[in-house]
Amino acid sequence: MGLGMDEALAERLAVRSGLHVRAVEVLDVPVNDVARVETDEGCFALKLYHPGRSRAQVAWEVELVRHLGARGAPVALPFAGPAGSLLVSEDLGRPRCAVLWTWVEGCKPRPGATTYERLGRVAALLHAAADDVAASPVRERYDLRLLVDEQLARMRPSLLAVGEWARVVALGERLRARLGDPRLDRGVCHMDLTLDNVLEQDGALTAIDFDSAGPSWRAVEPYGVLRFSEAHFRSWLAGYRAVRPFSRVDEEAVAVFGVVGDLRVTTWKLGFADSSSGPPLLTLAELPAVVEGWLGWERRHLTG
Repeated sequence: MGLGMDEALAERLAVRSGLHVRAVEVLDVPVNDVARVETDEGCFALKLYHPGRSRAQVAWEVELVRHLGARGAPVALPFAGPAGSLLVSEDLGRPRCAVLWTWVEGCKPRPGATTYERLGRVAALLHAAADDVAASPVRERYDLRLLVDEQLARMRPSLLAVGEWARVVALGERLRARLGDPRLDRGVCHMDLTLDNVLEQDGALTAIDFDSAGPSWRAVEPYGVLRFSEAHFRSWLAGYRAVRPFSRVDEEAVAVFGVVGDLRVTTWKLGFADSSSGPPLLTLAELPAVVEGWLGWERRHLTG
């Protein structure tokens, strides 16, 4: 669901980076526009960011990934041309940032115990490499204000329309209370480290797409794994703990993000996030079932 990049624009941006283009293929991906660019100098993923991303925000992401790579984390690195790594395009009516990322050969890994153990190891390597990264004043801080308050505010008209506002507000207060433990590990996270954002080649995983990265609780990273499969979550934990500690307190907090993390996803699907594009992926008629799912998750996982 791109926002307008075509092959000609992708080629112009690559040429501005000093590359000699052979072929361009625009890819079908959500949120941002991405093209595969083959050049004499190598193959790259050209990412044209959604209009809500400022130059300073993208520059922080580029430096973050360079930092992670320099510390041995498995990431796709940015390409630096004569003008640096960050380009600004005004071809589509408003300024949009673009970055050429080194193309990673490989494919989306298949779900399985070994895959999730490797994914946990990648998460631990990213977290360890990011431990000394300072939060950016211009990027998102994934605190309770952003993860709970802002998401509820964006969904409020829809929740009121389906009669679920009061129940969700009460749920939000209960979730907030569970994340007040100062022992919880915090630091820069990928924030979308799913199998869609890693590529596998010869058994090794490489992390891509740090557009959502920012400081948060480290327990947010595997909540999607837990929602998918408790057995795979155990595999993820084993991989993580082979590299870096993940305390019992953090482990218990993952279930809290089983709802907290999904608030943000639901806001995006309803079309209310800054990065939402195209028609909504969730309708008002489907929203009550989502709310019931959150409450059911709470009953099953957060009754202690």
